Amino acid sequence: MDTTLKKSNYPWIIVLSCLFWSGMIFGVMGNTVGMYYTPVAQEMGWSTKQVSFFMTIYPIVAGICSPIAGRVFNKTNKIQFVLAALGVVWGLTYVWSSTYTQLWQWTVYGVITGVLGGFLMYIPVPLVINNWFTKGKGLALGIAACFTNLMPAIANPIISAQIAVHGWRPVRMAIGIGLIVICTPVTLLLVRKTPKEKGVLAWGEGEENSAAAAEKQLNQTGTSASVAFKSAAFWLALLSVACLVSCATINQRIASLANARGFDPVAVGMAASIILVGGVVGKFILGAIRDKTGNAVITGLCCAAFGLVGCALFLFFGTASVAMFYISILIYGFGYAGLTVVPPMVVEAAFGGKNFGQIYANVSVVTCVASSITSYIYAAIIDSHGGNYFEGCFYFAIVLYAIFAVCVPLIVKLGQKLPREE
Repeated sequence: MDTTLKKSNYPWIIVLSCLFWSGMIFGVMGNTVGMYYTPVAQEMGWSTKQVSFFMTIYPIVAGICSPIAGRVFNKTNKIQFVLAALGVVWGLTYVWSSTYTQLWQWTVYGVITGVLGGFLMYIPVPLVINNWFTKGKGLALGIAACFTNLMPAIANPIISAQIAVHGWRPVRMAIGIGLIVICTPVTLLLVRKTPKEKGVLAWGEGEENSAAAAEKQLNQTGTSASVAFKSAAFWLALLSVACLVSCATINQRIASLANARGFDPVAVGMAASIILVGGVVGKFILGAIRDKTGNAVITGLCCAAFGLVGCALFLFFGTASVAMFYISILIYGFGYAGLTVVPPMVVEAAFGGKNFGQIYANVSVVTCVASSITSYIYAAIIDSHGGNYFEGCFYFAIVLYAIFAVCVPLIVKLGQKLPREE
């Protein structure tokens, strides 16, 4: 341990900083797009399909850019400048979009935000948390990751209400400018890639216990990216993440499912909120499990168990009453919450922390591709029985969660056999 460094609470300031550059920049500007579809379509005379086409472009571009982002974050020490620049560009693009009158402009918007999303979506949060925590890493990652769900959940009703009063253009412009003004200085002031930049120890570093020592060793060593990419563990990681993101895609169908079952509008809205709450709370639960057990495999299996139980409850009891439906999708939400929490834990446990950013960036590529493909698969399943076969989606999810559960222990076991470098 470097004796020139001191203990500090600053690691939790790093967690708080994620509220701004991840929760507000990526969460609010990236995850509230649905609020604008109807008003934009109505004003311009476009169909919802036309106005939302840019969101088909977005994940493809994000997937292409994720490996580039991994290399950038891996080699760059002053990541606060990278994160701040990404936020400013996204905010300016968001402001520019408030002037759009042509469909091609939204397509360009999808390309630009796809690049930005590739950098912000999956990589920087686990990267900085891994650097700043050797103890309590699961809780810290759960808190930091939940901001991308929590902030849009808060923002959605506010944005909807303001659009109704002022129209979508001034609302979009105000949000873009406001987020640049708020998030840029906070990011530059608070974010640092490693504790050494602040002259402090990582949270838990220097404590005399084997768990903290093991975490520190895991962070400092790791498999080289070139070796990892050729390994069976890496390809299983791709498969497992594809399964998990495919299960999470059901989230987009919950409101339609509730409506198809004859629920009133209030219950439909409540269903969409409950699965979102499950996604937020589930991150804390999975993070706590990881901290309690110190085991990424157990955390991953618990994630799969939540998803499987949620599916089973829905299939056997979910249509019996509104209450049982709510319970089933809440527990299902605990499972899909693992998307931003469990994969980085498993990748780090398998390959170590030294080249984590670059390896995980390449694993995260599949999330963008799989979510796009699975969305069409779910639509085909639903349409196969007159547009009402939502049960088929949950049967499909059971298979995916089962595959995920089999992959997780194999990834860690095979990955830990690979040669390590200091």
